[in-house]
Amino acid sequence: MPHDHEPSPHHKHPTWLYIVIGVGLLILVIAGTAVYRGHHENARAKAKAQQLNDAFTAAGLEPQDVDSLAGTLGTDGGAVCDDPGGTLSKSLLKQNLAAGAGGIGQRPITIDKDALRGQYLILKTYCPQKLGKFSSLFEGLDYDDTIKQ
Repeated sequence: MPHDHEPSPHHKHPTWLYIVIGVGLLILVIAGTAVYRGHHENARAKAKAQQLNDAFTAAGLEPQDVDSLAGTLGTDGGAVCDDPGGTLSKSLLKQNLAAGAGGIGQRPITIDKDALRGQYLILKTYCPQKLGKFSSLFEGLDYDDTIKQ
């Protein structure tokens, strides 16, 4: 239904308001683009992940997807490097190195060294200063060749 009369001056939108909003948004876009540094971090994370993948291959472990490693470990090793020798890490490790159900069926197992090599290589690549704490977790554990390939 077309209007056959001019809109009243109260219904017109001021043009200067649209110009001010447009200029403000343009300034925000330019400032956001200038400040954004995520692509640098992403490149560093991928370089670290590729370095870790090369270490996996050299150690005889299966290489992983570089993008997945970069997303999980970032540039600083993520949760793996937070506290590798702390009480929580030690208790979780020992819980995971058990077979059977919780409670009565749970018992310790003999672990293959290859199972720990991956975490060792992550620490060596991302936070080598924390390798001493990590190594102390494995004192008193039994090792053997238990993984069949």
